[in-house]
Amino acid sequence: MYTIKNLLGESNEYITVNPVNFGAGHGNGLSVKIVIPAFCQAKCPFCFNNCTIETQKHDFKKFFVELRKSLDMVFTLNRSISLDITGNEPTFNVPMFEQLMFILRDYKEKTSKIVLTTNGFHLRECLPSMAGVVDIVNISLHHYDENVRKNEILRTNYIPTNDELKEIIKIGNECGITFTAVAVLYKKFEIFKNFYNKFVEFARTTGFKDIRFRCNYVEQDAFTTEVMNTKFDNFRVEHLKALNTIYINENGYDVRIMAGVPDLTEIVVGAELVIDDDGRTYVDYNKRY
Repeated sequence: MYTIKNLLGESNEYITVNPVNFGAGHGNGLSVKIVIPAFCQAKCPFCFNNCTIETQKHDFKKFFVELRKSLDMVFTLNRSISLDITGNEPTFNVPMFEQLMFILRDYKEKTSKIVLTTNGFHLRECLPSMAGVVDIVNISLHHYDENVRKNEILRTNYIPTNDELKEIIKIGNECGITFTAVAVLYKKFEIFKNFYNKFVEFARTTGFKDIRFRCNYVEQDAFTTEVMNTKFDNFRVEHLKALNTIYINENGYDVRIMAGVPDLTEIVVGAELVIDDDGRTYVDYNKRY
């Protein structure tokens, strides 16, 4: 049995988690999310963090001290550990990001992989420090059209253009980094199969290794039904509790479509750990446990 502290309320209550459900569906692998203490230039309408990001106060020095303690603890677990750098926007503060890369280099050999999830804000400037540390970069694009992406979704003055993405991916590939495209399907832009075909063609020609689509079935039930019932020539479906994932192979090109939730803790406890922006370790994004 695993015992974790419940941080809700004023009590020091502890809850017990059955190991059968701890990390269910993930085998011996454990994903550890590292939430960078930084702001974000984007204002995505579906972001679960956009209501608090402008009021956050960041203590970088304390974060790095606590981060090392958290990582030392995490690597005592008898699990295969992957690190997923996320945010806020991880590349927002370039010197802070470079310091993070310096620290993670000490843990690189202990990890199964290190992943960066970013909207690409200062990705080009961050690439030199990522070489030999980061294995995969997930770029949150959400649309194949750079104008829709910039003006209607991320709603920011700067994100990389499609041509800049090609150059960034080329430079990253030369450093041994692979790139995947991420799209949250937060509303219906067009018939999904048409959107899907255009996105796959864009991602393939830009240099992305694969694509991951995600729609929130709680908020977009009708649209999710359309998405998850779309017929593909070569696909299989896997189930994780209430979640479905469709795996598609488009002539050798891998695509995943997930009906998911923003907080995986709603479905299964212990599928991931979160080192939050205070450097401490939790089992959810809301610092509850």
